[in-house]
Parts: sequence; C-alpha cells; structure tokens
Amino acid sequence: MRISFETERLIIRPFGPEDAEAVFCWCGDPAVNTYMIYPLYHRVEDVRAWLESRDMDDPDNYDEGIVLKSTGELIGSGGMHYCPERNAWEIGYNIRADQWGNGYTVEYITALIDEIRKVRPVEAIDGIFAAENRKSRRVMEKLGMTYVRDTSFDRLDGSETFAAKYYRRNLPQPAEVCLVCDRIEKTREGKNPYFVKELKTGYVVMGDHQRFEGYTLLLCKEHATELSQLAPDFRDAFLKDMAVTAEAVQNAFHPDKLNYELLGAGKGRHMHWHIFPRRQGDTPSPGPVWQVQDMNDDRWLLSPEKLEELKAALRRELDLLDTP
Repeated sequence: MRISFETERLIIRPFGPEDAEAVFCWCGDPAVNTYMIYPLYHRVEDVRAWLESRDMDDPDNYDEGIVLKSTGELIGSGGMHYCPERNAWEIGYNIRADQWGNGYTVEYITALIDEIRKVRPVEAIDGIFAAENRKSRRVMEKLGMTYVRDTSFDRLDGSETFAAKYYRRNLPQPAEVCLVCDRIEKTREGKNPYFVKELKTGYVVMGDHQRFEGYTLLLCKEHATELSQLAPDFRDAFLKDMAVTAEAVQNAFHPDKLNYELLGAGKGRHMHWHIFPRRQGDTPSPGPVWQVQDMNDDRWLLSPEKLEELKAALRRELDLLDTP
C-alpha cells in the first residue's frame, strides 16, 4: 500500500524501479543479505525487474522506502504485511549496512503502526528472524516484542534454511485504557521516575506510594490478562523474573514477610505483580494490605532523594541476582 509520512529523522515514501541503484546498495550487499529470505542480487537490472513486479497497492502490505531527512538518501525499505491466519502484522526491513545501529528501523515501525491504525486495526505485530541474527533480536526487543517459540524459514530459492525465532507483541487497542501499557511506554521513553530495572519479561518499578517501604511491581511486557494466555517459555521466564524480583526486595529491604499478588489494571486487565514487604504491626489488625484505607494517601509519596535511595538499593540486589 502506498503511504507517505515523516518521523523525527526519516521520510517514509513509496519506492520503485527508479530507485533500483539505491536499493541495490543493500539487496546486493552480502552483509545485509546474510539472514534474508531473498537471494543475493548481483545486478541492478534484476533489482529493477523485481521492483517493477511489486504490487504497490496491496492493502495488506505496507512496504515503503526509508529516506534520511538530513541527506535525502534512500537507505532502506520495509514495513509490515497482514497475516490473517495469525491476525497480526509481520514486520520486515532492510537497512544499508553503513546505517546500522542508528535506531532507524524502530523509529519507522513505531510510526508505521500509528499510520496504519488510522485506517486498519493493528492488534499484534509479529517478527521472525534467524536465531543467529542478534541485531534483529535487539530490534524486536526495542519494539517491545517478546519470544514466542522457535521456528525456521527458507530462502525463496530454497538454497538455505535458517533456524529462527518468532517474536510477538500484542497491542492494546485505542479504545482501551491500559494503565500498565502507559507505564511501560513511559519507561521505554525514559519518563518513568519509578523505573528500577528491565528484566527479560517485564519492568521492575517502585510503587508510587510507599506506605509499605520497598513496595515493588513487575510489569509484564505482554499485554495479557492471565498466565494461561502466555506462551509456555515466556510464562516460565515471567514467573522466574517474579521470584528474582521478590528475592531482591527481600534482600534490599529486609521485611518479616513478603506478600505477592498478580493483578490486572485498566480495561485490558494487563497482568502485573505486586510485591509488598510486610513487617510486624504494619496494619491496624492482621490481614492484607488492602484494608489500610490511607495506603494511597499522598503523604506516602517519596521525595526524589528517598525514591532514588530505594531504587538504588533494589537495583543493586537485582544486578546480583539477574545473571544469565
């Protein structure tokens, strides 16, 4: 589908046969082609023939050119195509090798999701990449995607089969109010002052109100309601991350006991762990923390200095425990 828009650093536009020489810079580069589904191109003429054969008006396929605003150069292409069998949009991209590591793919795909949502629902994004392709793995992770399962894919000419990883991210719909997704987005943007550490399956954050000093949450990266909705490997890792977080809270704040709760927030009931350090006499009568009526009173908000002190203590323990 033809679409044009701009991001902070990029101009996104359709590309065609007139761009064959620029496209050949990556389609004909063995470094870029190492893990690609298409075979290596050896002639500009072959690239031009492929560009002429593309259906640029397919409503299920957004494959656009990526242009640097600063230079006007076409440095890559890619986008997303809809997979009805998975009700998801699969991402794909090519970036010229000399432009790797600048975050252009993440910038483009993030903006493309918003553009497609103006005309189509986008409930999930998928990505399949060669298991040895660490750069693509990092792109998926920066897009908030998480591991689902091992898989494989073949080159289009059948010359090679790659062991691969399948990653996915379920997206909250615009009509939903998801407090957890909002916190996660702020964390990724560096705007969450309560953020402590990113783990494999979630984000460790301090609770806003510290009526129970050391109160900590683990926000699940997947927008899911129940553990049963998670892929088995991700679910196991999520439970492990919860245990690691709890141990770090125990070591950092030395409570008499920890309370654990897996709750949901917002219309989508996005699951997240609450870990409460409990101490003798911390409630008027024995029982759960929720009976404390002033638990979310503003007087339990911390000063910036105290918040940083608690975060540092917890982060030290997490760094010791969260090892490969």
